[in-house]
Amino acid sequence: MNLITTNHGLDILMPNWEVPGHVHAIVSTRKGGLSQAPYDSLNMGKHVGDQMIHVEQNRELLQQILPSQPIWLNQVHGVQIWSNTQSSFEADGAVAQQSNQVLTVMTADCMPILFCDEKGDVLGICHAGWRGLALGVIQKTLDEMILKKQPDHAKRYMSEINVYLGPAIGPRHFEVGVDVFDAFSQILPTSQMDLYFAPTHLRHKYFANLFNIAKYQLNTVGIERIFSEEVCCFEHSDLFYSYRREGKTGRFASFLWKS
Repeated sequence: MNLITTNHGLDILMPNWEVPGHVHAIVSTRKGGLSQAPYDSLNMGKHVGDQMIHVEQNRELLQQILPSQPIWLNQVHGVQIWSNTQSSFEADGAVAQQSNQVLTVMTADCMPILFCDEKGDVLGICHAGWRGLALGVIQKTLDEMILKKQPDHAKRYMSEINVYLGPAIGPRHFEVGVDVFDAFSQILPTSQMDLYFAPTHLRHKYFANLFNIAKYQLNTVGIERIFSEEVCCFEHSDLFYSYRREGKTGRFASFLWKS
C-alpha cells in the first residue's frame, strides 16, 4: 500500500494505478481525525451515530487537500448513478467530466471502484457491495460514462478504461449465505463459481470474493486495465473501518477528480 501522511497529519492511501497526470485519487483511512471510539478517528459518515460536529470537522480536514467540496452521495446499495444533470444525491455511483469536481463514495466493507477513461476526460466512481454488484452497478457506471463521452465505438472506449478496486472486505472474512450465492449463480459462470465463493465449515455458508467478482464483471465488457492491491479492510483494523468486524463503526471515503 502506498500510504502518505499529509501536512495536516492525515494518513491517506494513494491508489496505485495508471492514469493521466491530471487525474487524482485518494482513499482516506481512519487515522488523523477527531471522532471518538468506536468511530476513531477520521470517520466520514454522518449516518452511523457519530457526533455530527466531529464528522464535520473530519470532512473539513479532508477538504484542505481537495480542490472543491466533494459530492457526498446518499448511498442505498442500489445502482443509481449521479451526474450533474441530476438533483437527487441518492445514488451509489457518480460520473463527471468537469475539472475539480470531486466524486466520492464511503465504505466500510463494500468495495469502492474508481474509473478513468484513457485520456482522463470522464471519471466514474461507485459503491459496490454484493447487492450493487449483483444488480449491475459497474455496468450502470460505465453506461453513464459512455453517455457523457459519446464515443464513436463504445466497446473500444470501455476497453481503454482504467479501473481501481479499493479496500474492501477480503475473501477470508466475507461470509455470506445461500441467498447471496444464488443471486450470483444467475450471472456468474456455473463452472467457475469456486473462483468467487469458497465453502465454509458451516452448511449453506460461503466466503465471497468481491475482488474476483468485480474483475469478472469488468472483463466481460472488455476491461482489462484493472489495478488493485486487494487490501482487506477487515484485516487492517488500524487503517480502515469494517462493519463486519466492528458493527458500530465509521466510514472511510474514496475521492476522485481531475485538475
